[in-house]
Parts: sequence; structure tokens; C-alpha cells
Amino acid sequence: MNLFNLEAKRHTSRVLAEYAQSRPGSAQRMGNMGGIQNSGNGVKYAVSSDIDAMKELFAPISAASGFTVTDRTAMAVSAVYACLTKLAGAVLQLPVNHYRYDKAGDRKPVLDSSLWWALNEQPHPRWTSASWKEWIVRCVALRGDQFTRILRGGNNQGGPITGLQPLHPDAVVVRRYIDATQDVLVYDVMDFMSGEYLTVHQDDMLHFAGFGFDGIRSLSAIQYAAKQAIGNSLAAAEFTGRTIGEGAMPQIALEFANKMNPEQIKQLRNSFVATYTGVGSRKLPLVLTEGGKVSQLSISPVDLQLIELRGFEKKDICQALGVPPVLIGDNDKTSSWGTGIEQITLGFVKFTIKPMLCRWEEELNRKLFRNAGQFVEFDLDGLLAGDSAAQSEVFKGALGGPGAGNGYMTVNEIRRIKNLPRVDGGDELFKAQSGTTTPPPAGAPA
Repeated sequence: MNLFNLEAKRHTSRVLAEYAQSRPGSAQRMGNMGGIQNSGNGVKYAVSSDIDAMKELFAPISAASGFTVTDRTAMAVSAVYACLTKLAGAVLQLPVNHYRYDKAGDRKPVLDSSLWWALNEQPHPRWTSASWKEWIVRCVALRGDQFTRILRGGNNQGGPITGLQPLHPDAVVVRRYIDATQDVLVYDVMDFMSGEYLTVHQDDMLHFAGFGFDGIRSLSAIQYAAKQAIGNSLAAAEFTGRTIGEGAMPQIALEFANKMNPEQIKQLRNSFVATYTGVGSRKLPLVLTEGGKVSQLSISPVDLQLIELRGFEKKDICQALGVPPVLIGDNDKTSSWGTGIEQITLGFVKFTIKPMLCRWEEELNRKLFRNAGQFVEFDLDGLLAGDSAAQSEVFKGALGGPGAGNGYMTVNEIRRIKNLPRVDGGDELFKAQSGTTTPPPAGAPA
């Protein structure tokens, strides 16, 4: 086993320090976390063995607002956090069922499936299934891809599946491997605790890809679709907080007709800052003598239309992540919480959740089974169910009966959906008697 432990010794690099100086803000942020050190002769060195400092050094270039957009900074934006919780919350509540086709081509549930526990309760001793699904949503949205290693018994080469190990995107490097017999992906996985790494074949790695998968990696929504919106939101939040912290005092200039020496200017500035800035500092009126005047230099939040800007950025982030704004509390233009919100939710499931789960199911089925005949599927009934009255009408039509025609579900199938015990005689489908007709709908022509 190869070892690669950067933390065993403190490594520094002058070249990386010079590179940090060329990237806007990188040297300052690295210095704040101890990633830049000064030598005795004034030469600066970057601590290349500091993982956090290296992440900062090679982080994406800042948005136009000047703020770097990463998965960590994006989570500080309430709209991003809310969208991800709604996406993850919709997925984690869905059971994953295991089926196989019988000889007649009908799908039958696999009741004794060894995979059920991993997919619905505990994929790994450190993870619950709900947390794992949340992690997949977060990684795919923020980084483009999520990797989960398939743990197998024996020598881990085609053996029985014993668990699923979620991995951090920073711990995985994807590369293409080609030889005379195969063109596949392999994954170099590092253990941050031990410094050890191993190479995993694609058959033993669940690679949950997002939109724009190019055969190796997918696109990150926050880096391509929502980068500027998130950067603007970070800048607006920082500006608002700084303004409040300064007592909402705008930037001003104090003008005096008479000339002042540097010491007098310094004393005046310090006195003004001590008296009139900070929360709760506006206790005394401003008094200017000797013909002094005040001129405002900064633009007020109202003139900046800061509130309108933040609302626009929220909608932009929702659009990038595929979440209707009303689901994260933005109901400024929503007038109905009845049929309207139900239709919005159905659209969310149809155009955001189902395509995402389709990619997940294809990856699970081709890696867990490797051939046709067995498959897993997310049960969407919980998300698609309406209120009690609407669900009752659906079940009545499913059971069939006078005026409804033949049934397509049995009583016990519906009772299983409602988590109720089976009843005797509940496995028969209703069939209309021969010679009877179903009454036409009201208002239909005779």
C-alpha cells in the first residue's frame, strides 16, 4: 500500500506564495488562516502541507462581487441552504424498493433483500440512509458529483455487497483508464485520517452525477448557473451587516475651510469615530464649528435597491437549483395555498426530483446488479399524494365499482400503501359483471 502523508512534515513553497499573490484576495485569506509565512529575509512562503490553505489557494476565482463562491461559502446564503434542505427533504423520505422480474415479465418485490437495509436504514456504520441521501444532494448540487464506494465481502472484487461508504468529493480523483479490453473510469481515493490511498474500479463505486456529465465529471450548479447570484448575495449580506454594525452611518467627508495639520485631522477623525459609529452610538448631535460641512460619499441601501436585489438573487438561485421560490418561503407573488401550491409541488416532483432520481436509479441498478432482471426504484407515492379527500377519490377509482368500472388495485394493495394490515379476501380485483355498463359522465351526450 502506498502512503502519502503531507502532514507528516511541514512543507513550504515560495513559488506557491508568489502564485497566491497573483490571485485577488488569496494571499490575504491564506495569511489569516496561517497558510502564508514570512522568513527572516522578508521572503514569503506558502505552507503547502496545510490542506485548508491549499484549498483556498486553488479555489475558484471570485465572482464579480469579489467574493469566492465555494460549497462552503454558498451554504452561508440562506436561499442555497433552504433549496438544498427542500431537495434533500423530498428525497430522504422516499423508500427505495427492490424488485425482480418473474418469468411472466411481472415485477415482484424482493422481500428478503439484503440491500434494503443499506438503502433505507444504514448504508455504513457512521451513516444513516437519510443522511447519506442528504449528502448526495448536497455534493451533486454544490460540487457536481458524489461518490459512494461499494463495500464487498471477500476480496472486494465481485463479492457480496456488505455496505456503502459515502466519500467526500475532495477525497476522490476520477480518471479514465483504457487498455486493450476496457475503457472505464477508476477512482483514486484518499483516506484523510491515515494518508493512505487506493484505486477503485468503477464497478465498485457509485458515481452519482449531476447535469452535464461529460464522461468524467458533472457541472456544479453554484459554479455555472448561480455563481454571480451567490456572490452578490454574500456581498449584500456583508454590506448590510457592516452597515448595521456601524450604526447605519454612511461614509461621509468632513469639510473645513481652514487648513488643518495631520495631527488635528487624526484627532478629529478618531473623536468622530468613537462618538458616532457603532450600534447605539447616536446619542449626541453632531456639532461642527469653523464652517465645517458634512458630505455623504456612499450610496444608501435604499438607493442601491438592496432589498429588491436580494429578492432577485433568491429567485435566481432557486431557478438554478430547480426549486420553486414558494417552497422556501418566497410567497410575495403567491395568492393561493390550495390548488396552486399543489400544482407547484407536482411540477417540482416532475421536473426536478424525478430526473434526479432517474440518474440515481440507473447508477444503482448498473452497479449493484450489473445485469437485467433486478432493479431498485424510489417510491414517489408519498410526494404525489394529495390531501385526504383527493387521495380517497383516487383509491375509489383504483378499487373500481359501480360507475367506476374495473379496478386496477386490490384492497390489500391500498392497505399496504396506508401501512395497514392485510385482510382476508382483499387480494381480488373488482371486475364489472358481464352485460353491465358504466354510466356515462354527467353532461356527456346520450
